Order: sequence, then C-alpha cells, then structure tokens
Amino acid sequence: MQLGRACGLVGSAVLFLQGIKTLPIADATALVFASPLYVTLLSWLLLREPLALWRSAPVLWRSAPVLLGFAGVLVVARPGGAGFDAAMLFPMLSSMAWAGAVICTRLLSGTDTASTTMLYSAALGVLALSLPAMDMDLRALARQWPWLLAMAGSWCMAQWLLIGAYRLAPPSAIAPLSYSPLLWAALLGWLVFGQVPSAQTLLGIAVIVLSGLWATWMARRANPRS
Repeated sequence: MQLGRACGLVGSAVLFLQGIKTLPIADATALVFASPLYVTLLSWLLLREPLALWRSAPVLWRSAPVLLGFAGVLVVARPGGAGFDAAMLFPMLSSMAWAGAVICTRLLSGTDTASTTMLYSAALGVLALSLPAMDMDLRALARQWPWLLAMAGSWCMAQWLLIGAYRLAPPSAIAPLSYSPLLWAALLGWLVFGQVPSAQTLLGIAVIVLSGLWATWMARRANPRS
C-alpha cells in the first residue's frame, strides 16, 4: 500500500509538470482538481463509503456530483474542439494518479503514522526519480535551487496536513474542500505569467467546484459525525 501511494504521488507530480510546460496554469490546475471527484467515486466503490444519505436512492443520483464534475472537466478540456491540446491529457492522468494515492492514504491511516507514511513516500519517490535525474544540468540546478527548495518545503507541509486530515475524516468529506488552489492558480497565472483564463475555462472551473460542494453536502448528510 505504501508503494502504491508513492507511485501515485510520483506519477501525479511528473504528469502535472509535463502538462504545465505548455498549458496555462489555470487550465492545468482545473483538470488536476477533478481528482476529488475520482476520490469520491473510488471511496464509494472501494471503501464502501456512502455518497448520500438516501442509501436506497438510485445509483445515478448518488453519482450525480461525479458526473457533473466530469462535465466540468470536458468543458475545460474541450475534446474534439479547436481549443483542445493533447497536453491536457497529462493533468487529467495526474488527477487520477493523485486519487489513487489518496485512497492508499486512507487505507494506511489506521496502521501507519503520518511520519512513517511520509518517509516511505519520500524514499520511494527518490528511488523512482534518481535515474532520470542523473543527466540533470548542474549549472541550471545551481540557479534554480531556491525555487526548488521552496517547492519542496511547500509540498512537505501540504502532505503533512493532508495525511492528518485523512486520519480524522473520510475522503469523500475532505477531498471536495480542496478547491481553493483553483483561485490561486488562476490569479498567479495572470499576475506572474500574464495568462488570462478563457471564459470557457472559468465556466469549467465553476462546474467542477459546484460538483465538489454538492459531493461534500451529500457526504456530510451521509456521515454527520465527519
């Protein structure tokens, strides 16, 4: 399970970095943030955590937030349209890898501490990425190390908080609350890189957020103690 979590995290990070090489930050982040919808679906299918208070309700109703969120992803990705970029597949696959890592985190929360889980994930991640990093340009690394250090510190803190959160509540209740980076990604993409999100991207983001809030409401009705 620790190996599965580490592979999910490494795969998610690598795929996302490939995506933002060419995609606007807001678009890539919107596609990545479909992961809470995959988490909600997987927690229902694999962990048997209910999606709604009305357990006897039709499956279509209980899975409606996931379907709505997927519709939002399609609005952003525009498959088959003139605005579609094949690089959008990278953040979409990244979100799926992240969802798998979250499910592994939930399954590990009852046996391993946060420190143990972070140690395994970091160690396995280093092993997985060491060989591709051997041909890295050391002069470029010397110029970029402050940014890399800041990114590593932010990532470490985010992982610590994430593990602690999933020890206290089910994934379906927590995951949809993680949408604030969509706002920051759009804002920073505009301020730093001059990337103004299109109206279609903003519409897709709104649909994804709405689906997440809907899933949160359903999860809390089904698990009032969470």
